[in-house]
This record gives sequence, structure tokens and C-alpha cells, in this order.
Amino acid sequence: MTAPSSPGLAGGGGDVVVDPRLGARRRAVRHVTRDDPDRRRLYRLILLILVAILALGIVIVLESPILDVDRIDIAGARATEPAAITEVAGISIGSPLLLADLDAAESRVEALPWIEEATVERDLPGGVHIDVVERTPAALVAGGGSTVLVGTGGRVLSGDPAEIPPAVDTSPGFVRVDVGDEPPAVGERIDPALAEAVTLAERLRADPAGAVQAVQLAPLRFELTDGATVELGDASALPTKLEAFRTLYARVDRSCPVATIDLRVPERPVLTREEPCS
Repeated sequence: MTAPSSPGLAGGGGDVVVDPRLGARRRAVRHVTRDDPDRRRLYRLILLILVAILALGIVIVLESPILDVDRIDIAGARATEPAAITEVAGISIGSPLLLADLDAAESRVEALPWIEEATVERDLPGGVHIDVVERTPAALVAGGGSTVLVGTGGRVLSGDPAEIPPAVDTSPGFVRVDVGDEPPAVGERIDPALAEAVTLAERLRADPAGAVQAVQLAPLRFELTDGATVELGDASALPTKLEAFRTLYARVDRSCPVATIDLRVPERPVLTREEPCS
């Protein structure tokens, strides 16, 4: 004979049959728990306490002397004093390391005249590393009674070329670009037209090395270190004119002083001397 099934036991189909009274009681308990205001307030209080503990822990970590700035290392600086970089970076010894605004520090350092690029990084547990790339000086710009040193990219690096830092290579000497107006102040940029002349002066500084001492604009001409003048007229066909100048300069006999070299028509250069050569 088969025993009759009882409530709460597995039925003939293998499913669990729950006593309706037990199911109703479970639903009532869940309803009371969900709608109990005291219990909800308790949950909120526990959540607030956990958030407060977390915030306090964060503050303790950020303000801990263990994570203060203990050292600031600077790499790549030659023309710029490390103290000047540290000052403008705005990160001081003893300040919270994790609160340092590295992006803002990079922007401030890159505002220095000589600095082309700056990278500021944390060096845990207590260090800050500042790596800089400095601009290369290109030429002098003179006008209005002032002379400034301009770097590649057209930024004014120094207002007194006589005070160029010793670590900067000044040989061969810089070519001067003569302009009518006073050049921009230190840290500012020159206009695009003057920047092209500075680029030209930088190229002439090294090739031929030491041959040109000044570039004059409108009309375009070179003043050579031996006193001769090279007439170019304007910037048209400039690469051809420069190549003609370099070729002629390498071949000309300078034992007899040269007065002018006319390269306005580069295919037909005209050379004149100060006096007839014997």
C-alpha cells in the first residue's frame, strides 16, 4: 500500500509542498521588516557611520607625514635654475604628496622662458620628480636699442645675451637679426615673419660656421664677420640663394677683402672687392 502524502513533504511528483500557513508567516515577516521605520533609520545610520569612517580614513592617509613631500628632484635643467623650477611648480617640502596638482605644476613650469616641456610625477613614498626639456637658443634679435636671445620656436629666452648661462653652448657665435622695433619681452613670442628670419639666422650660424654675424630685413642681406655684405634682395628662391652663397663663400679667395656679394640673381652672382687684388 502507498502511504498518503502529508503537507510540507515531497509529493508524488517530487515537488516540495510548503504548508500555506508557513508561507503566509514568512511573507508577513518580510513585510514587517521592509516597512519598519525604525529598522530603515538604523540602516541609514549604519551607512552614514561607514561613510564617515571611510572619509576619515582618507583624510588621515592624505595628511599623514608618511606621504608628505620629502624631496623634489629635477632633471634636464641647464639654463634654468632648479630653485626657480621648484618655486613655480608650487609644490613645497612638507606638503601632502597625494594632493599635489601635477598638471597645474607642469603648466607653471612650462611658462618659464627656457622650458619647452615639463613632466611632473610622484615618486612614492615621499618624492616628486620634475623632468624638463629646455629650448635651444637660435639667434639674437636686435632693435630699438635692445638685444634679446630667441630660441627655436620663436620664444624670447633672455633679455641680456651677456648673461647666458654657462651651461648653454654659444659656439659658434649667434647670428643677429636686426629689426626696426624693439623686440618682445622675455617669455613672449616673436611674430611669424620674424620667426622665419630667426630660423634663417640659426641655419647660417652653423653653415658656414662663423661666417655670418647679422641678418638684415627689407631688403634681405647678410653681414659677414669679415665686413662684407651679401645682397639677397628678398626671400624668393631663398634655398637657391643660400646654396649659391655657401658655394661661393667656400671658394672665394678672402685674402683680398670682399666688399659685396650680390645674389639677387643666384645663377649669376656678382662679387666686388674693396680694392683690386694683385
